[in-house]
Amino acid sequence: MVPARRPRTATAEKRQRLLDATEQVMIRDGYAAVTTRRVEAEAGLKLHYHYGSLDELLIAVVRRRGQQTVARLGQALASPEPLRAWWRLMAEPAGNRLLVELTAAANHRPAVQAEVASLARQVRRMQTEALPSLLDEYGLDGDEFPPALVASAVQGLAFAMAYDQASGFDTAQEEAVAGIERLLDRLERGRRR
Repeated sequence: MVPARRPRTATAEKRQRLLDATEQVMIRDGYAAVTTRRVEAEAGLKLHYHYGSLDELLIAVVRRRGQQTVARLGQALASPEPLRAWWRLMAEPAGNRLLVELTAAANHRPAVQAEVASLARQVRRMQTEALPSLLDEYGLDGDEFPPALVASAVQGLAFAMAYDQASGFDTAQEEAVAGIERLLDRLERGRRR
């Protein structure tokens, strides 16, 4: 095993270019295509000058996307139609495509798995802390529909649909989305503000 190289002092702009390139490769060709050569070719930079290893690079991708997701989730949950905004955030195809690939990478890279798990716990905590008051506003019984169930259902359905879509599986995603949109219309109309 070759020890990780110590990265040189990197500018934020160059590190961002490498992160952008990594995400582009992952979304376009899958996590297995993320190699030093591919990322360097895409970014026009030497990876190890700025990140010590591929794991460090992938962890940086998870952290950057995680910060963006946490900020956007906070905005969604505070929006005028929080359930709809939350669903739309969770169901974004590009974000979920990247999540599918990062999850696949995490299955083979323990350090990346630890980072993905940490982000997942943070996001789930945000959801379950916001949901009790939101469920009440929507007239939903928190005992019948516990926040952990609602959070898992929304996240799981969005992820499963994105996975199927990214994999090219025809699993009636359009029909499922139409059903979710009808449910959200009904819930948003009945919300006690």
